[in-house]
Amino acid sequence: MNPKRLRLLVQGGFLAFMTWTGYRHQVVGGGPSGVPPVDALCPFGGMESLYSFLASGTWLRRVAPSSLILLAIVLLTTVLIGRTFCGWICPLGTLGEWSAKLSRKLGIRKKELPEQVDRPLRFLKYAVLAAIIGFTWKLGTLAWRAYDPWVAWMHLSGGLDAMGEAPWAFVVLFVTVFGASAFVERFWCRYLCPLGALLAPLQKLSLFKVRRSEEHCIHCHLCAQACPVRLDPESAEVTASAECIACGACVYACPKEKALFFGSRSKVLSVTATGLLGIALFLGGYGFSRAAGIWSTYAPPQADQIAQDPTRAVFGWMDLRKVSETVGLPAEKILEITGLSADTPLDRPIKQITDDEAFRKALADWFAARKESQTETLSPRPSLNPEEIKGTMTLRQVAQTYGLESRKILEKAGWPADLPPDKPLKEIAAEIGKEVSEIRSAVRELLGTP
Repeated sequence: MNPKRLRLLVQGGFLAFMTWTGYRHQVVGGGPSGVPPVDALCPFGGMESLYSFLASGTWLRRVAPSSLILLAIVLLTTVLIGRTFCGWICPLGTLGEWSAKLSRKLGIRKKELPEQVDRPLRFLKYAVLAAIIGFTWKLGTLAWRAYDPWVAWMHLSGGLDAMGEAPWAFVVLFVTVFGASAFVERFWCRYLCPLGALLAPLQKLSLFKVRRSEEHCIHCHLCAQACPVRLDPESAEVTASAECIACGACVYACPKEKALFFGSRSKVLSVTATGLLGIALFLGGYGFSRAAGIWSTYAPPQADQIAQDPTRAVFGWMDLRKVSETVGLPAEKILEITGLSADTPLDRPIKQITDDEAFRKALADWFAARKESQTETLSPRPSLNPEEIKGTMTLRQVAQTYGLESRKILEKAGWPADLPPDKPLKEIAAEIGKEVSEIRSAVRELLGTP
């Protein structure tokens, strides 16, 4: 098969698979039995969650062990044979490259920035990488997600609703990946890609690079014209630039056999062999991690995290019944807290109803306010007589009045733990066949009053 066509098929295969996965995630949802979110299948997610994982053994929301495994595979592959991930696999790079190809067919002429602009602008991606990692590690959340063009592409099937949830991500996708690449090929890869910035130094260390034979070179300059990232292989015997993406375009363009090739100091590889080796390492690493039982695209929060914030266990693939069970609040109360209407269906995933992150934040703010309120009133007030507890009072009012935790009151009284905290005690008692006096007795025992 023609090497160029093979590479196009490989790029198209990875792009199609990931796009289909993104669509299925929108339809089926995530979770243990669902389709993984984009973040769990992105090597850069492993870098974003690395600090959290090393510091506490936990993962950022939406990230999973699979992200770190993919990151390790891509880093190792880059050191061994160069940035084949960028040139052969990365779907975002493929979108930018194909945008350039389409624009040439439409008659849009290729442009290049002046060298005095191009050179310093290439360092911008390192600033982007540093900013993303800095904010993510400090805030403990995926700070880049709202601007990530790959997240936007994977949510295209969500239509206008998805665009409304992350408008800047779609702006970055259409302006820099599609729009700018129509004129300056691989604009995103050259100047902005944070994963490219992470891999670039390793490209310099890679064992296999594009090499030139002075003996066979005829100095036709075709290699430089073909390079999608504006390198000039003719200017050196070894292309040691961190910008090389191992796509092989320069080798394809060279009219002289043996003038340009991939290789180490002692081994020569064809473009096809280099690309296929990169793919084999990528898929082999994935297969090995699955066989070893360490591959996982879902990382549930740990118990201590949930204890501090029950909403850490709330995800967009859950329906309201599952959310109610997870956070221990009635569905009606959740609707009230999150501002959803009372007739909202309880059996649909949250992400199909509203912005799941805004939904979770509203719940988190409510729990934080309640925790602060309970902390302020946690000191016991033995001067108050538990016999003064009225049936018209709510469980929350009782807990705040006597400086006790609602959970402990219910446990001591022998009442169910999932009762609504803002409903009058007498109404609850009638529904479950209990007496308000049991709450009075429980409070008395907890306070240690006679």
